Amino acid sequence: MAVAPASATERDFERERFERRAYESALWAQPLVAGNQMIAGAIDAGQELNQVAFFSQPPNWKFQAPTPNNSTPYAALIYDLKDGPVVVEIPAATEEYSIFGTFLDVWQQPVVDVGPRGDDNGEGGKYFLYAANTDTKVPDGYFPVPLETYRGYGNLRIITPDLEPSTLKAAEAYIKNGIQQYPYGSDERLPHMDVYDALYTSQFPFDSTFFDRLQEIINHEEVREVDKYPMGMLSSIGIERGGSFNPTDAERAILDEVMARVHVELQHSLSVIPPLRWGDATQWTQPVANSMIGTMMTYEDENKVYIDDRAFTYYTYIAPPVQLGSATAYLMATRDVSGAPLEGDRNYKLTVPADVPVEQFWSILVYDVATASYIRGADPIGLASTESPTPKVNDDGTVDVYFGPEALNDGVNYLPTGGAENYFLLFRFYGPKEAYTNNGWKLNDLEPM
Repeated sequence: MAVAPASATERDFERERFERRAYESALWAQPLVAGNQMIAGAIDAGQELNQVAFFSQPPNWKFQAPTPNNSTPYAALIYDLKDGPVVVEIPAATEEYSIFGTFLDVWQQPVVDVGPRGDDNGEGGKYFLYAANTDTKVPDGYFPVPLETYRGYGNLRIITPDLEPSTLKAAEAYIKNGIQQYPYGSDERLPHMDVYDALYTSQFPFDSTFFDRLQEIINHEEVREVDKYPMGMLSSIGIERGGSFNPTDAERAILDEVMARVHVELQHSLSVIPPLRWGDATQWTQPVANSMIGTMMTYEDENKVYIDDRAFTYYTYIAPPVQLGSATAYLMATRDVSGAPLEGDRNYKLTVPADVPVEQFWSILVYDVATASYIRGADPIGLASTESPTPKVNDDGTVDVYFGPEALNDGVNYLPTGGAENYFLLFRFYGPKEAYTNNGWKLNDLEPM
């Protein structure tokens, strides 16, 4: 028997509207708030605008950004073009060192790639970052980087032949001598800042303060044509460009509940949006939404914006490139062989089959589902086939990797998971061979112990 709808006197329409518009606005704005937190988090760590931060060693767990890798050092740039253009100098690639990186706007939309696969083709040069909504003229001899927003960040990976101490020391010199950032026309050069082993985080709390941060960035940026409908939704919860966000205590309590639910949905998306890599044969997935590839990272086609896929991406990743290449391939696992979520307090074993199809090396890293970053306090955070100590290999060429809250296998090939309720893995192929692309080689699932 059909249930009669509640009468208008039985429903709180204002609360319903407030909740649903806050929820959908949070999914829409997730890339924007997360992108702005890349800048705010860097400033909290002591970095200034136009100062080059770098990791003198591959990051440990204190680099709390979405799914970084630890097989290369990083250089991190933050910029704000509201006061005028900014120049970033990139060094030419050498036989030993090169840069793989991208400049992004505050929506985390990739704008220009740099380095051998970027606009300078490995020859280095000066990149001219400017606000596209101005009549700025790009001077001769500069690579143009027109941003649709004022704020943004650059994520640069320093490609090295190995991670030996002498190699990393020379890589630091390559960064300090070659990467510079400064306002156009300025003689000021801020000293490079080593952020290795510092808490360098883009994380933000999933509570009502999300909307405080959203108000801040909306006041700083211009409203794009595509944003006018979402801005209408935001106005109904008290956010207007040029205004201040002052919810009542009751409204803030509602927003806390809303953001807790949004956080759960984003965590859930890790296991439902990425498509299975080998169908029902394994639990391993392609770690990006199909729309990311189909729209070349814009999440916008002629008909719509892929809001859910975009929110999933920027909950899970930072700094996608403009041009997707074939130099690396990634797989994600959020579940064990039975389809159950990976739990931090349980023990698992993964047997990596022999002859991993890579030209260079493979790696596996552990990430906390609740943050999409390294498990806080974890050491080590990953395992790579070329890093010291190298994984112990079985007589048949397979490699057994162990996961659990306490050390397993006497600590050999072991990765700790105890600091997370649930976690996921990324398995990276550096220089994937044909056996990966034609399905001639498959990765096994994790088996509970």
